[in-house]
Amino acid sequence: MAKQGKGRDGAGKRDDAHGRRQAVIDGMLADALRPAFTYRLPSHDALAADIRRAIDALLAKAEAQRSRCLTYDDLEEALPPRDVSAEDLEAIFWILAEHGIEVEEGET
Repeated sequence: MAKQGKGRDGAGKRDDAHGRRQAVIDGMLADALRPAFTYRLPSHDALAADIRRAIDALLAKAEAQRSRCLTYDDLEEALPPRDVSAEDLEAIFWILAEHGIEVEEGET
């Protein structure tokens, strides 16, 4: 009987990263009842370059679709391949909200 290799393929790593991102998103949604005034608005310039590119891609997609609503699939496509921190995701949501764009489940 042949042993399976110990290495993981790219799909497994992406699935793991997606699961971790979803857990962060779920936690953020659960914390959404906190008063808005306790947050400090993030500065776009202070974010990592790949997160700024993700935000720019999301803003461009919303503009191209002439929509104020994006999906979590849109968000997932725009995120860099690395693990994204909760702070990065929070900044993305805040900046999108500043532009009047929401991220929801479902079709755009």
